[in-house]
Amino acid sequence: MASIVQLKRSALSGKVPGTGSLDLGELAVNTYDGKIYFKKSGSIESVESVITTNSVITGSIRLEGTGSFGSLKVNDTLTVNHGVSVISGSLGITSDLTVLGSVNARQFNITIISSSTLFESGSSNFGNSLDDTHTFTGSVNITGSFLVNGTEVGVSAGPNTFDFNLDPEAAGTVNFIEDSTGNTKGIAKTGSFDITIGNNTQLSISASAMNVTTGSITANFMHLAKYINTAGDLDFNI
Repeated sequence: MASIVQLKRSALSGKVPGTGSLDLGELAVNTYDGKIYFKKSGSIESVESVITTNSVITGSIRLEGTGSFGSLKVNDTLTVNHGVSVISGSLGITSDLTVLGSVNARQFNITIISSSTLFESGSSNFGNSLDDTHTFTGSVNITGSFLVNGTEVGVSAGPNTFDFNLDPEAAGTVNFIEDSTGNTKGIAKTGSFDITIGNNTQLSISASAMNVTTGSITANFMHLAKYINTAGDLDFNI
């Protein structure tokens, strides 16, 4: 009749044999935890466990080479000391992500519930061609300069006032106002303000006179106004 060989064993949860209870080459089994223990020799003896499935390992595990995991769960801290870590597939993070270096990505798809971002230094570039459109919903606060095509606009001229600097040589002034077709313009000149339609000046206003150079002045109560050749004489036909 064959003999049954039984190892040292315990059925208590968490029970680990000490170095004094195991000889070198002897094994012990915890049948409750499903672990196998052996004594490791060396300058300092210790009791180590054999990794088994569905068990909790206390201590360090070092893998040299390639490892494959169907699912890896880390309840505390995962430290990867390697130049490059490659993750194939999706990565889900349910808490915070802290990156102490640069983030290089081909695409960002971001849904913002709330955000507060502080940049200590550095510049940001949005888009790389004139057909790129950036849409902002809400308010935009700018502290510093605001430039359009290299020219600063939005220069504060004092309390409750706001000027546009479209003339590089005259800060805080409007050089001209133009419609979308470029046909009608209001041009600020030295000593006058002119209104032009096409290439013709229709109205010129200065400190001493208002000159209608082309056309006439009309209103609901005035059908015709004309100058008489006699100096200082003005005739209104109502």
